[in-house]
Amino acid sequence: MPKRKAPAVEEGRAAGKRKAEPDIIEPGSESNEDDLQAALLGLSDDVDVLAENDGVDDALELGDDVADESDDLEAEFLKGEESDLGEASEALVTEDDADALDDDVQLPFEASHLQSATELNFSDTRITVKQAKLIAAHLAENESLNVIHFDGHDLSISDLKEEDELEWDSEEFTDTEAIIIAELLKTKNTSCVRLDLARNQISNAGAKALAEMLLTNTTLEYLNLESNVVAESGGVAFVKALGQNSTLQYLNLSSNALPSGGVQELRDAWSNVRDSQLGLHL
Repeated sequence: MPKRKAPAVEEGRAAGKRKAEPDIIEPGSESNEDDLQAALLGLSDDVDVLAENDGVDDALELGDDVADESDDLEAEFLKGEESDLGEASEALVTEDDADALDDDVQLPFEASHLQSATELNFSDTRITVKQAKLIAAHLAENESLNVIHFDGHDLSISDLKEEDELEWDSEEFTDTEAIIIAELLKTKNTSCVRLDLARNQISNAGAKALAEMLLTNTTLEYLNLESNVVAESGGVAFVKALGQNSTLQYLNLSSNALPSGGVQELRDAWSNVRDSQLGLHL
């Protein structure tokens, strides 16, 4: 049995070790050559014992099975990883791609309702960036809409269409409101000169919509986004807008999350079109 042969293996190995590692081996020494020969014979005996041990063969066969199973599991794992990554890459749609996917967006309201209602209630509805873009486009066609109710606050559409100064400081506005405001300032209000959205919850998506609005809007002179959550990509959008818009004379993006490199790019874009840094607050 393997358990009875195992001690002999250990004894043979121990003997071989004692003979193969004398304290000093000098080339040409007959006694050392005898010791080396004996050590080799001891190792040979060890090999024979291992070969006769059925347990070793079983272990080797089991090891092969484990290796094969490990390879199969690894292949399956990698296949699953590729599948998961594929699904993730399809689901991870950037804000810049949202316009191209409008036809696939499922809206929480009928388009006809968005285009004709006098009052809308979004307070219990979670709206994604892509949905907000499409909703804003429908609202731009609505001539009757007066107000949109959000959770904890309202957005006055009648004011947004008519007023030349819009003060919405600390209203808990999010990207959805910013996207709607930007769309209506592009199409419905050509007289607004001041827009204050300081101390809200507007991030990159809303900032990008407002920056895009500046590419076509030629009346807005004052835009305050102080103390929101605009970060790098929102700042990049404003760099592009400032390079083409010469009407805006006041822009406040302080107390946001802009990186230092983006701040410098904004300063450069601002001064390239304007005579000084006056009016820019970062």
